Amino acid sequence: MKKEIIIEYDKTKESGNIFLILAMVREELIKNRRIDEFNNLRDKVYASKSYEETLQNISKVVTLKEKNC
Repeated sequence: MKKEIIIEYDKTKESGNIFLILAMVREELIKNRRIDEFNNLRDKVYASKSYEETLQNISKVVTLKEKNC
């Protein structure tokens, strides 16, 4: 069973930057020996057309939790 990975972000601040979120996801997936999964996700993120679509793609691999303001 895969360990649930939770990434917290605030889309109104720096932590909401897609590339920062992707870097946090990468770090966690590498720790969990899931680099192939990251590579597939990265390709989907680069092909995404919007911020929301990108978050949806990332959410298929990890749990994204938006911080409350």
